[in-house]
Amino acid sequence: MRRVSSAFVLIILAAIVFACGCTGTQTSTTQEGAVQDIVVGALLPLSGDYAGGGEASRVALEVAARDINDYFTAIESDYRVGIIIEDTKADPAVALEKLQTLEKQGAGIVIGPGTSTELEAIRTYADEHGILIVSTMSTAPSLAIAGDNVYRFVPPDTYQADVVAYYLKEQGVTAIVPVWRGDIWGDELEKLTTAAFARGGGKVLDGVRYVPDEEDYAGMAADLDARVAQAIAAYGSEKIAVYLVSLDEAAAIMEAATATENLSKVRWYGCDGNVLLDALATGESARFAEQTKFTAPAFWNQDNVASNTAIIQKMREPLGRHPDGYSLATYDALWVVAMTRTQTDTRDAAMLKTAFERTASESGGPLFGPVKLNGAGDRSTAHYTFWTVEADGEACRWVPTIQYSFWSAGSPPELEWIGA
Repeated sequence: MRRVSSAFVLIILAAIVFACGCTGTQTSTTQEGAVQDIVVGALLPLSGDYAGGGEASRVALEVAARDINDYFTAIESDYRVGIIIEDTKADPAVALEKLQTLEKQGAGIVIGPGTSTELEAIRTYADEHGILIVSTMSTAPSLAIAGDNVYRFVPPDTYQADVVAYYLKEQGVTAIVPVWRGDIWGDELEKLTTAAFARGGGKVLDGVRYVPDEEDYAGMAADLDARVAQAIAAYGSEKIAVYLVSLDEAAAIMEAATATENLSKVRWYGCDGNVLLDALATGESARFAEQTKFTAPAFWNQDNVASNTAIIQKMREPLGRHPDGYSLATYDALWVVAMTRTQTDTRDAAMLKTAFERTASESGGPLFGPVKLNGAGDRSTAHYTFWTVEADGEACRWVPTIQYSFWSAGSPPELEWIGA
Protein backbone atom coordinates (compact mmCIF):
# COMPACT_ATOMS: atom_id res chain seq x y z
CA MET A 1 0.00 0.00 0.00
CA ARG A 2 1.14 3.50 -0.72
CA ARG A 3 2.17 5.45 2.39
CA VAL A 4 1.13 9.07 2.77
CA SER A 5 3.48 11.58 4.40
CA SER A 6 2.16 14.39 6.61
CA ALA A 7 4.08 16.95 4.58
CA PHE A 8 2.47 15.68 1.40
CA VAL A 9 -0.94 15.99 3.03
CA LEU A 10 -0.33 19.69 3.65
CA ILE A 11 0.46 20.24 -0.02
CA ILE A 12 -2.48 18.30 -1.37
CA LEU A 13 -5.26 19.31 1.07
CA ALA A 14 -6.04 22.67 -0.49
CA ALA A 15 -6.36 21.14 -3.93
CA ILE A 16 -8.46 18.15 -2.94
CA VAL A 17 -10.43 18.93 0.20
CA PHE A 18 -11.29 22.57 -0.32
CA ALA A 19 -12.65 22.04 -3.82
CA CYS A 20 -16.34 22.83 -4.16
CA GLY A 21 -18.58 19.95 -5.05
CA CYS A 22 -16.16 17.32 -3.81
CA THR A 23 -18.21 14.17 -3.09
CA GLY A 24 -17.49 10.59 -2.19
CA THR A 25 -19.14 7.42 -0.95
CA GLN A 26 -21.12 6.81 2.19
CA THR A 27 -18.90 6.21 5.18
CA SER A 28 -20.69 3.07 6.26
CA THR A 29 -19.59 1.15 3.18
CA THR A 30 -16.38 0.67 1.24
CA GLN A 31 -15.81 2.21 -2.14
CA GLU A 32 -16.30 -0.38 -4.86
CA GLY A 33 -13.09 -2.31 -5.47
CA ALA A 34 -11.20 -0.54 -2.67
CA VAL A 35 -9.60 -1.96 0.46
CA GLN A 36 -11.07 -0.36 3.58
CA ASP A 37 -8.25 -0.95 6.03
CA ILE A 38 -8.51 2.13 8.27
CA VAL A 39 -11.32 1.45 10.72
CA VAL A 40 -12.20 4.33 13.02
CA GLY A 41 -14.77 4.09 15.79
CA ALA A 42 -16.98 6.94 16.95
CA LEU A 43 -19.01 7.33 20.13
CA LEU A 44 -21.67 10.00 19.65
CA PRO A 45 -24.83 11.00 21.55
CA LEU A 46 -27.28 10.63 18.67
CA SER A 47 -30.15 10.54 21.14
CA GLY A 48 -30.51 11.89 24.65
CA ASP A 49 -29.42 15.17 26.20
CA TYR A 50 -26.83 16.17 23.63
CA ALA A 51 -28.35 14.77 20.45
CA GLY A 52 -27.93 18.05 18.60
CA GLY A 53 -24.18 18.05 19.12
CA GLY A 54 -23.95 14.35 18.33
CA GLU A 55 -25.83 14.75 15.06
CA ALA A 56 -23.55 17.62 13.99
CA SER A 57 -20.47 15.49 14.64
CA ARG A 58 -22.00 12.53 12.79
CA VAL A 59 -22.46 14.69 9.70
CA ALA A 60 -18.91 16.03 10.10
CA LEU A 61 -17.50 12.49 10.19
CA GLU A 62 -19.42 11.46 7.11
CA VAL A 63 -18.27 14.52 5.15
CA ALA A 64 -14.68 14.03 6.34
CA ALA A 65 -14.68 10.35 5.35
CA ARG A 66 -15.83 11.17 1.83
CA ASP A 67 -13.22 13.92 1.51
CA ILE A 68 -10.45 11.67 2.83
CA ASN A 69 -11.36 8.83 0.50
CA ASP A 70 -11.48 11.23 -2.45
CA TYR A 71 -8.02 12.38 -1.43
CA PHE A 72 -6.75 8.81 -1.31
CA THR A 73 -8.21 8.20 -4.75
CA ALA A 74 -6.59 11.35 -6.14
CA ILE A 75 -3.12 10.25 -5.03
CA GLU A 76 -3.74 6.67 -6.18
CA SER A 77 -3.51 5.22 -2.68
CA ASP A 78 -5.45 2.05 -1.89
CA TYR A 79 -6.15 3.21 1.64
CA ARG A 80 -9.78 3.86 2.51
CA VAL A 81 -11.26 5.01 5.78
CA GLY A 82 -14.46 3.63 7.24
CA ILE A 83 -16.35 4.76 10.34
CA ILE A 84 -18.32 2.67 12.82
CA ILE A 85 -20.61 5.03 14.73
CA GLU A 86 -22.28 3.99 17.97
CA ASP A 87 -25.01 5.95 19.76
CA THR A 88 -24.15 6.46 23.44
CA LYS A 89 -27.41 8.27 24.28
CA ALA A 90 -25.20 10.59 26.38
CA ASP A 91 -25.24 7.81 28.99
CA PRO A 92 -21.88 6.91 30.65
CA ALA A 93 -22.77 3.23 31.05
CA VAL A 94 -23.85 2.97 27.42
CA ALA A 95 -20.67 4.75 26.31
CA LEU A 96 -18.52 2.10 28.01
CA GLU A 97 -20.60 -0.71 26.52
CA LYS A 98 -20.31 0.80 23.03
CA LEU A 99 -16.54 1.28 23.42
CA GLN A 100 -16.23 -2.43 24.08
CA THR A 101 -18.33 -3.10 20.99
CA LEU A 102 -16.03 -0.94 18.87
CA GLU A 103 -12.96 -2.70 20.28
CA LYS A 104 -14.35 -6.04 19.13
CA GLN A 105 -14.77 -4.59 15.64
CA GLY A 106 -11.10 -3.61 15.44
CA ALA A 107 -11.30 0.09 16.20
CA GLY A 108 -8.04 0.95 17.98
CA ILE A 109 -8.72 4.69 17.76
CA VAL A 110 -12.12 6.09 18.73
CA ILE A 111 -13.44 9.63 18.22
CA GLY A 112 -15.75 10.78 21.01
CA PRO A 113 -17.67 10.52 23.25
CA GLY A 114 -19.92 13.55 23.45
CA THR A 115 -19.77 14.56 27.12
CA SER A 116 -17.21 14.71 29.89
CA THR A 117 -19.34 12.40 32.03
CA GLU A 118 -19.09 9.73 29.33
CA LEU A 119 -15.35 10.29 28.88
CA GLU A 120 -14.81 9.84 32.60
CA ALA A 121 -16.63 6.50 32.37
CA ILE A 122 -14.52 5.08 29.51
CA ARG A 123 -11.08 6.56 30.19
CA THR A 124 -9.73 3.79 32.43
CA TYR A 125 -10.93 1.03 30.10
CA ALA A 126 -9.28 2.76 27.13
CA ASP A 127 -6.00 3.02 29.04
CA GLU A 128 -6.08 -0.61 30.10
CA HIS A 129 -6.91 -1.91 26.62
CA GLY A 130 -4.62 0.29 24.55
CA ILE A 131 -7.39 2.24 22.81
CA LEU A 132 -6.71 5.85 21.80
CA ILE A 133 -9.58 8.24 22.48
CA VAL A 134 -9.80 11.46 20.46
CA SER A 135 -12.37 13.68 22.15
CA THR A 136 -13.84 16.64 20.30
CA MET A 137 -16.51 17.67 22.81
CA SER A 138 -15.29 16.94 26.36
CA THR A 139 -13.91 20.02 28.13
CA ALA A 140 -13.99 19.26 31.88
CA PRO A 141 -10.58 20.34 33.27
CA SER A 142 -10.46 17.45 35.75
CA LEU A 143 -10.07 15.07 32.79
CA ALA A 144 -6.82 16.72 31.66
CA ILE A 145 -4.64 13.80 32.76
CA ALA A 146 -1.06 13.49 31.57
CA GLY A 147 -0.02 10.11 30.21
CA ASP A 148 -3.46 8.64 29.58
CA ASN A 149 -4.74 7.54 26.18
CA VAL A 150 -7.09 10.50 25.78
CA TYR A 151 -6.46 13.41 23.42
CA ARG A 152 -8.83 16.34 23.35
CA PHE A 153 -8.95 18.49 20.22
CA VAL A 154 -10.82 21.15 22.18
CA PRO A 155 -9.48 23.33 25.01
CA PRO A 156 -10.43 22.69 28.65
CA ASP A 157 -13.09 24.91 30.21
CA THR A 158 -10.57 27.09 32.02
CA TYR A 159 -10.41 29.04 28.73
CA GLN A 160 -14.18 29.21 28.34
CA ALA A 161 -14.61 30.39 31.92
CA ASP A 162 -12.17 33.24 31.37
CA VAL A 163 -13.72 34.30 28.07
CA VAL A 164 -17.25 34.39 29.50
CA ALA A 165 -16.04 36.46 32.46
CA TYR A 166 -14.36 38.90 30.04
CA TYR A 167 -17.49 39.16 27.93
CA LEU A 168 -19.89 39.67 30.85
CA LYS A 169 -17.75 42.51 32.19
CA GLU A 170 -17.63 44.18 28.76
CA GLN A 171 -21.41 43.92 28.53
CA GLY A 172 -21.81 45.86 31.76
CA VAL A 173 -23.05 42.90 33.81
CA THR A 174 -22.15 43.33 37.48
CA ALA A 175 -24.04 40.38 39.02
CA ILE A 176 -25.03 36.93 37.73
CA VAL A 177 -27.47 34.26 38.82
CA PRO A 178 -26.07 30.90 37.65
CA VAL A 179 -28.22 27.97 36.56
CA TRP A 180 -26.28 24.81 35.87
CA ARG A 181 -26.47 21.15 35.02
CA GLY A 182 -25.47 18.93 37.93
CA ASP A 183 -22.77 16.69 36.47
CA ILE A 184 -18.97 16.74 36.25
CA TRP A 185 -19.01 19.12 33.29
CA GLY A 186 -21.71 21.49 34.55
CA ASP A 187 -20.37 21.66 38.09
CA GLU A 188 -16.82 22.40 36.93
CA LEU A 189 -17.79 24.99 34.31
CA GLU A 190 -20.10 26.84 36.70
CA LYS A 191 -17.44 26.90 39.39
CA LEU A 192 -14.71 28.08 37.01
CA THR A 193 -16.82 30.79 35.39
CA THR A 194 -18.24 32.23 38.58
CA ALA A 195 -14.75 32.27 40.10
CA ALA A 196 -13.34 34.09 37.06
CA PHE A 197 -16.25 36.57 37.14
CA ALA A 198 -15.73 37.20 40.86
CA ARG A 199 -11.98 37.79 40.34
CA GLY A 200 -12.90 40.55 37.92
CA GLY A 201 -15.05 42.26 40.51
CA GLY A 202 -18.40 40.70 39.61
CA LYS A 203 -20.99 39.54 42.12
CA VAL A 204 -22.14 35.90 42.01
CA LEU A 205 -25.60 35.44 43.51
CA ASP A 206 -27.21 32.22 44.72
CA GLY A 207 -28.27 30.15 41.74
CA VAL A 208 -29.97 26.87 40.86
CA ARG A 209 -28.32 23.48 40.29
CA TYR A 210 -30.47 20.91 38.50
CA VAL A 211 -30.33 17.24 37.45
CA PRO A 212 -31.98 16.93 34.00
CA ASP A 213 -33.56 13.50 34.38
CA GLU A 214 -35.14 14.47 37.68
CA GLU A 215 -36.02 18.09 37.07
CA ASP A 216 -39.40 19.81 37.01
CA TYR A 217 -38.47 22.79 34.85
CA ALA A 218 -41.60 24.72 35.76
CA GLY A 219 -40.70 24.48 39.43
CA MET A 220 -37.07 25.31 38.69
CA ALA A 221 -38.15 28.38 36.68
CA ALA A 222 -40.33 29.56 39.56
CA ASP A 223 -37.39 29.21 41.97
CA LEU A 224 -35.09 31.06 39.57
CA ASP A 225 -37.72 33.78 39.05
CA ALA A 226 -37.80 34.50 42.77
CA ARG A 227 -34.00 34.77 42.91
CA VAL A 228 -33.89 37.07 39.90
CA ALA A 229 -36.62 39.27 41.41
CA GLN A 230 -34.43 39.78 44.47
CA ALA A 231 -31.42 40.52 42.28
CA ILE A 232 -33.33 43.10 40.23
CA ALA A 233 -34.44 44.83 43.42
CA ALA A 234 -30.84 45.02 44.64
CA TYR A 235 -28.95 45.82 41.41
CA GLY A 236 -31.42 46.78 38.66
CA SER A 237 -32.36 44.68 35.64
CA GLU A 238 -29.70 46.20 33.36
CA LYS A 239 -26.88 44.95 35.58
CA ILE A 240 -28.20 41.43 36.16
CA ALA A 241 -27.79 38.35 33.96
CA VAL A 242 -28.72 34.69 34.14
CA TYR A 243 -25.78 32.42 33.28
CA LEU A 244 -27.02 29.07 31.95
CA VAL A 245 -24.80 25.96 31.80
CA SER A 246 -26.84 23.32 30.00
CA LEU A 247 -27.05 20.99 27.04
CA ASP A 248 -30.14 20.59 24.84
CA GLU A 249 -32.47 21.04 27.80
CA ALA A 250 -31.89 24.81 27.47
CA ALA A 251 -34.98 24.92 25.25
CA ALA A 252 -37.19 23.33 27.93
CA ILE A 253 -35.79 25.67 30.57
CA MET A 254 -36.52 28.75 28.47
CA GLU A 255 -39.98 27.51 27.58
CA ALA A 256 -40.72 27.20 31.29
CA ALA A 257 -39.21 30.65 31.88
CA THR A 258 -41.78 32.26 29.54
CA ALA A 259 -44.44 31.72 32.23
CA THR A 260 -42.55 33.71 34.89
CA GLU A 261 -42.72 37.39 35.73
CA ASN A 262 -39.07 38.41 35.95
CA LEU A 263 -36.88 36.06 33.90
CA SER A 264 -37.53 37.89 30.63
CA LYS A 265 -36.48 41.22 32.20
CA VAL A 266 -32.76 40.36 32.34
CA ARG A 267 -30.19 39.20 29.82
CA TRP A 268 -29.31 35.52 29.52
CA TYR A 269 -25.91 34.09 28.67
CA GLY A 270 -24.97 30.52 27.91
CA CYS A 271 -22.10 28.17 27.20
CA ASP A 272 -20.68 25.84 24.57
CA GLY A 273 -23.33 23.24 25.42
CA ASN A 274 -26.30 25.37 24.35
CA VAL A 275 -24.86 27.67 21.69
CA LEU A 276 -26.24 27.29 18.14
CA LEU A 277 -29.07 25.03 19.30
CA ASP A 278 -31.70 24.93 16.58
CA ALA A 279 -34.39 24.76 19.27
CA LEU A 280 -33.38 28.23 20.48
CA ALA A 281 -33.86 29.74 17.03
CA THR A 282 -37.20 28.06 16.36
CA GLY A 283 -40.17 27.05 18.45
CA GLU A 284 -41.54 28.32 21.75
CA SER A 285 -38.21 29.12 23.35
CA ALA A 286 -36.85 31.17 20.42
CA ARG A 287 -38.74 34.35 21.26
CA PHE A 288 -37.62 34.15 24.87
CA ALA A 289 -34.01 33.69 23.72
CA GLU A 290 -34.37 36.68 21.38
CA GLN A 291 -36.08 38.82 24.02
CA THR A 292 -33.33 38.16 26.57
CA LYS A 293 -30.58 38.57 23.93
CA PHE A 294 -29.33 35.08 24.70
CA THR A 295 -25.62 34.91 23.88
CA ALA A 296 -23.20 32.01 24.20
CA PRO A 297 -19.65 31.10 23.12
CA ALA A 298 -18.78 28.43 20.57
CA PHE A 299 -15.35 26.92 20.05
CA TRP A 300 -14.96 28.52 16.63
CA ASN A 301 -12.29 30.28 14.57
CA GLN A 302 -14.12 32.69 12.30
CA ASP A 303 -11.11 33.20 10.02
CA ASN A 304 -10.67 29.47 9.43
CA VAL A 305 -14.37 29.01 8.80
CA ALA A 306 -14.45 31.89 6.32
CA SER A 307 -11.60 30.36 4.32
CA ASN A 308 -13.21 26.91 4.21
CA THR A 309 -16.76 27.69 3.17
CA ALA A 310 -16.98 24.69 0.81
CA ILE A 311 -16.41 22.24 3.66
CA ILE A 312 -18.78 24.09 5.99
CA GLN A 313 -21.49 24.09 3.33
CA LYS A 314 -21.15 20.33 2.84
CA MET A 315 -21.94 19.93 6.54
CA ARG A 316 -24.64 22.56 6.65
CA GLU A 317 -26.74 21.10 3.83
CA PRO A 318 -27.60 17.74 5.44
CA LEU A 319 -27.63 19.24 8.94
CA GLY A 320 -29.98 22.09 8.03
CA ARG A 321 -28.18 24.54 10.31
CA HIS A 322 -24.76 25.87 11.29
CA PRO A 323 -22.39 23.08 12.32
CA ASP A 324 -21.00 23.85 15.76
CA GLY A 325 -17.32 24.29 16.53
CA TYR A 326 -17.02 20.83 18.04
CA SER A 327 -18.26 19.22 14.83
CA LEU A 328 -15.57 21.16 12.94
CA ALA A 329 -13.01 19.73 15.36
CA THR A 330 -14.51 16.29 14.67
CA TYR A 331 -13.97 16.77 10.93
CA ASP A 332 -10.29 17.56 11.56
CA ALA A 333 -9.94 14.69 14.04
CA LEU A 334 -10.83 12.08 11.42
CA TRP A 335 -8.20 13.53 9.08
CA VAL A 336 -5.53 13.29 11.78
CA VAL A 337 -6.55 9.73 12.69
CA ALA A 338 -6.58 8.62 9.06
CA MET A 339 -3.21 10.18 8.28
CA THR A 340 -1.76 8.67 11.46
CA ARG A 341 -2.83 5.20 10.37
CA THR A 342 -1.17 5.65 6.99
CA GLN A 343 2.10 6.27 8.83
CA THR A 344 1.99 3.20 11.03
CA ASP A 345 0.10 -0.09 11.22
CA THR A 346 1.16 -0.70 14.81
CA ARG A 347 -1.33 -1.71 17.48
CA ASP A 348 1.11 -0.72 20.20
CA ALA A 349 -0.49 2.18 22.06
CA ALA A 350 2.76 3.96 22.90
CA MET A 351 3.99 3.91 19.31
CA LEU A 352 0.57 4.87 18.00
CA LYS A 353 0.42 7.83 20.38
CA THR A 354 3.82 9.05 19.14
CA ALA A 355 2.65 8.88 15.53
CA PHE A 356 -0.66 10.56 16.38
CA GLU A 357 0.98 13.46 18.23
CA ARG A 358 3.40 13.99 15.35
CA THR A 359 0.63 14.07 12.76
CA ALA A 360 -1.50 16.42 14.86
CA SER A 361 1.33 18.89 15.36
CA GLU A 362 2.72 18.76 11.81
CA SER A 363 -0.41 18.81 9.70
CA GLY A 364 -3.56 18.69 11.80
CA GLY A 365 -6.75 19.02 9.79
CA PRO A 366 -8.01 21.30 7.02
CA LEU A 367 -10.21 23.51 9.23
CA PHE A 368 -8.03 24.33 12.24
CA GLY A 369 -4.61 23.28 10.98
CA PRO A 370 -1.87 21.92 13.26
CA VAL A 371 -3.04 21.07 16.77
CA LYS A 372 -0.79 22.26 19.57
CA LEU A 373 -1.33 19.91 22.51
CA ASN A 374 -0.35 20.52 26.12
CA GLY A 375 1.17 17.98 28.51
CA ALA A 376 -2.23 16.44 29.20
CA GLY A 377 -3.01 15.96 25.51
CA ASP A 378 -5.51 18.84 25.31
CA ARG A 379 -5.55 21.65 22.76
CA SER A 380 -3.49 24.47 24.27
CA THR A 381 -4.91 27.40 22.27
CA ALA A 382 -8.53 28.49 22.03
CA HIS A 383 -10.79 30.54 19.77
CA TYR A 384 -14.32 31.37 20.89
CA THR A 385 -16.97 33.18 18.89
CA PHE A 386 -20.00 34.55 20.73
CA TRP A 387 -23.35 34.04 19.00
CA THR A 388 -26.58 35.86 19.82
CA VAL A 389 -30.19 34.94 19.02
CA GLU A 390 -31.69 37.80 17.00
CA ALA A 391 -35.02 38.36 15.26
CA ASP A 392 -35.12 37.63 11.54
CA GLY A 393 -38.55 38.72 10.41
CA GLU A 394 -41.07 36.37 11.97
CA ALA A 395 -38.30 33.90 12.83
CA CYS A 396 -35.02 34.04 14.78
CA ARG A 397 -31.44 33.19 13.92
CA TRP A 398 -28.02 32.87 15.51
CA VAL A 399 -25.67 35.75 14.64
CA PRO A 400 -21.90 35.84 15.37
CA THR A 401 -20.79 39.00 17.14
CA ILE A 402 -17.28 38.81 18.57
CA GLN A 403 -14.33 36.42 18.63
CA TYR A 404 -11.77 35.92 21.40
CA SER A 405 -8.48 34.13 20.85
CA PHE A 406 -6.27 32.71 23.61
CA TRP A 407 -2.77 31.76 22.55
CA SER A 408 -1.65 30.37 25.90
CA ALA A 409 -3.17 29.50 29.26
CA GLY A 410 -3.58 32.52 31.53
CA SER A 411 -2.87 35.08 28.81
CA PRO A 412 -5.33 37.90 28.05
CA PRO A 413 -7.44 37.26 24.95
CA GLU A 414 -7.26 39.03 21.63
CA LEU A 415 -10.69 40.13 20.46
CA GLU A 416 -12.19 40.89 17.09
CA TRP A 417 -15.70 42.20 16.35
CA ILE A 418 -17.44 40.21 13.66
CA GLY A 419 -20.88 41.69 13.13
CA ALA A 420 -23.85 40.10 11.41
